[in-house]
Amino acid sequence: MNGPQLIRREVTTSAGIIPLWSLPEAFASTTKPIVLVIAGVFSTIDALTHLPQAIGLLADVCIMRMPGTYGPALTPPTLETASRAVGELLATTFAPRPAVVVGVSVGALVAMSVRAPNLRRVVLVEPPLVSGKLWPVFGPLRQALSEAADGRFAALALEAFGIDGEAVRDRDHRALIEGLHTPVDVILGDAPLMPQRQLDRFPSLVDAPERSRLAASPRVRLHLAPGAGHNVAAQAAAAMNEVVREACRRASATTLYDPARLDEPLLEATPWTSRRVGYVGPDNETFATALKLVDPKCEVVALADDLDSAAAFDAIAVAARPSDQQLGRLAAALKTGGHLIARWPDPDGEARAALGRAGLTLRAPVDSAGTAVLRAQKLDAGQSPRPELNLQTIIYASLLMDVRTRLPARALRSDPELKVSYVMAPAPLAALGRDVPKVAVLQRPAELKMEVWRPLLATAILSGWLIVMEYDDHPWLINEVQGRPSSPAHMERFRFVHAVQTSAPTLIEAFKPYNPEVVMFANGAFDLPPFPEGDRPPRVFYGAAIRGTYAVQVAASLGPAIERCPQAEFIVIGDREVFTALPTRHKTYYDYMTYEAYLELMRSCSISLSPIAPLPMRDTKSDAKFVEGSRSGVLTIASPTIYDRVIEHGVNGLLAREIADWAPLLGDALSDHGLRNRLARRAWDYVRNERMFADQIVQRRDWYWNLWSRRAELNEALMARVPGLREMVAAGAG
Repeated sequence: MNGPQLIRREVTTSAGIIPLWSLPEAFASTTKPIVLVIAGVFSTIDALTHLPQAIGLLADVCIMRMPGTYGPALTPPTLETASRAVGELLATTFAPRPAVVVGVSVGALVAMSVRAPNLRRVVLVEPPLVSGKLWPVFGPLRQALSEAADGRFAALALEAFGIDGEAVRDRDHRALIEGLHTPVDVILGDAPLMPQRQLDRFPSLVDAPERSRLAASPRVRLHLAPGAGHNVAAQAAAAMNEVVREACRRASATTLYDPARLDEPLLEATPWTSRRVGYVGPDNETFATALKLVDPKCEVVALADDLDSAAAFDAIAVAARPSDQQLGRLAAALKTGGHLIARWPDPDGEARAALGRAGLTLRAPVDSAGTAVLRAQKLDAGQSPRPELNLQTIIYASLLMDVRTRLPARALRSDPELKVSYVMAPAPLAALGRDVPKVAVLQRPAELKMEVWRPLLATAILSGWLIVMEYDDHPWLINEVQGRPSSPAHMERFRFVHAVQTSAPTLIEAFKPYNPEVVMFANGAFDLPPFPEGDRPPRVFYGAAIRGTYAVQVAASLGPAIERCPQAEFIVIGDREVFTALPTRHKTYYDYMTYEAYLELMRSCSISLSPIAPLPMRDTKSDAKFVEGSRSGVLTIASPTIYDRVIEHGVNGLLAREIADWAPLLGDALSDHGLRNRLARRAWDYVRNERMFADQIVQRRDWYWNLWSRRAELNEALMARVPGLREMVAAGAG
């Protein structure tokens, strides 16, 4: 067996026994999400053993074979029985953990009907929705049937694929799409099913009409697995892993609305930069709540047929394809430059013509997977829209970096002028035309050698790419806390890119001697739940990575505060030494977890502690802990290092200047609900007004466009900084 050694456990349901394969610790957690993978008819456990390691800290993974194939059959042996048994398993064995079900091939048909109170999301991998056209599988299925020891597999083959001896009865499972009741990610191979042809491996088993049917569902987001056919798990494991990881993160978040009532793709195609949004469709309150979480200064208005054409909206979102008459009214209500976002099955030339008649210009597709949501823009007569700038983010250090990596990528995708891709390193620069606007952001690359950078930069210049380095810490500080030596080369690498983006003003000063093109994008909040009114429990939060002995000393000093409030509970994430040093029995330790779960745990507290030693380079770190706590309605007590840039003592937080200050400040905060509430509310207001990521999108987009407009100048400056680069570019051009 490849990958980690998994253990087998049996779970008893009312329909029979379901064997599960997992790492030994998968059943131990009570809070971490559980990912239940249902393998397909031809899938083996070996083909899926990469998932537990790929998911890592985000969730525990259990894998089950399709009942009736290689293990016990359920009674009766039907897909419906399997769905019901899986729902029972989730609701009992894994309650109350948030659950993600991943269905592979026929396992996806089972996953589509699973119901459980703790089921948050579903991932479907190549669901074979219409069996009569699945020409590649008929031969292998008949071979498997001839080798089967009993009739259990025959019953499954008949129900799922319509295989009955030599006869094929078409099975149409598309009705399952209408029953989807949680957000669903569907991963499809990009090797088409048709036409029938000689192939050395299965193509995708989801044909174009079924893809369109899936895309039309407001519950579904489509993903393409490049280079894969039906066997996505083996042929595009990295793409599958990333979709499942994202599902785990989203499953960890507690929403203020029913996710089953939200059209996620429609919402996330609506520009977060809009200040006045009209909405046409069902569940207006759900859509408005979800949009105002990420853009709290946005006004969302439910629109009716008697629309006032003078309403002047920045964007209008429509949950169904509007009629030509409705399009005209909606276009009239948009500001010039505003966007229409609409569910529109199979957007094609007909859509472009209909939008044109209403005075709207169709923009590029929302994504390459075929999501049935389009965006169009209202422009002055004769004006053309600015093309999309391709922004490719390549991630080298993803752990605990959500606020600098995937969350910015998700938010920036809402801007119609950006086409954002997010990939893990190593990854090549996308093959785009030289003059297509494009910027690549390399997040925390570790490479130091100029001879390695030089050919990459020559390729980038010759193909028209601009290279930006994203770095949000001082490299020497990272080396110090990880016990590694530093050298000038750790800073020299900032010369080897066109520009640098970072998170703190002190880092601008550190990087500018090496590269004049440095910009600061401060860490922001990606959503803002309502401020928690009323008395909150005396629960204290600490969550940080590698804060060292100073944080341990602070924790050990808190005895007097605990004596003043002995019922106070402490929550610690990721720092076992701090947890051990706390002089109380009322404490709980958690390993690292999804960012969403981290924020939920923080929001359950009333006070957050953020100590940091007054040592060299510590002031280059960002104030993210204050933003996260303030966004959660939590009072932050912090060191002046870093935080005196944003905390005004006694106004929107508390600053502990010496170790001796921590216990009195914490004791006062625990004892005085009014103080906690007043300071936390001012901090929450500050984040709402000044630190929402939504307010950064235009700044980021315009900076990338500015770089692109100056690419000749930036190329020249880069070649002047990197010896031998000019000659390599000249040789490549020749």
